[in-house]
Amino acid sequence: MSHDASDGTYARRVQSGDRSAFRVLVERYEGMVFDLAHQYADHPDAAEDLAQDVFLKAYRRIDDLQNPDRFASWLYGIALNRGRDYAKNARRDTYPFSRSNQDAATLSNNGTAAQDEQLVADEQGESLWAALDELSDTYATPFLLKYRDGLTYKAMSKRLDVSVSALKVRVHRARKKLQTLLAPRHEESRS
Repeated sequence: MSHDASDGTYARRVQSGDRSAFRVLVERYEGMVFDLAHQYADHPDAAEDLAQDVFLKAYRRIDDLQNPDRFASWLYGIALNRGRDYAKNARRDTYPFSRSNQDAATLSNNGTAAQDEQLVADEQGESLWAALDELSDTYATPFLLKYRDGLTYKAMSKRLDVSVSALKVRVHRARKKLQTLLAPRHEESRS
């Protein structure tokens, strides 16, 4: 079979047990998947791992594909969801919002007052992460991209494939929801 057959033809072959047919689909869509992975991962190695995860997941779930002729959009959906999951998990692995760029040696040289301030800041950061975990990805992801990563709405729109106006609304709603969630915690810390 020539390589100019449709995606559906190759997807059906994979569903029938022809593992080699998946290689053609990977070759066709590796650019799209790698580009999307690079939008979510900060480092090239992480983006490559993410892209490989997408193809592995697609291969394992190819029998779930109801309409093989729509392979490209199905694969894009897997890549988008996997990228969002990666971004959500990556945010937990980064420093809390409250942590500054100072290293531990600088903190220890500043004495007890600085350590107390750092403890308070860390507690506030933990509260913020806990509140963010209560938000859906729809609101938490744009909020983090805006305030943690410093992206513009235009860059966020390109990365998430959502309009700028919708992202502004989502960030605004995330801020309001976080204020509501953090208000009781803030009151507790004052008393």
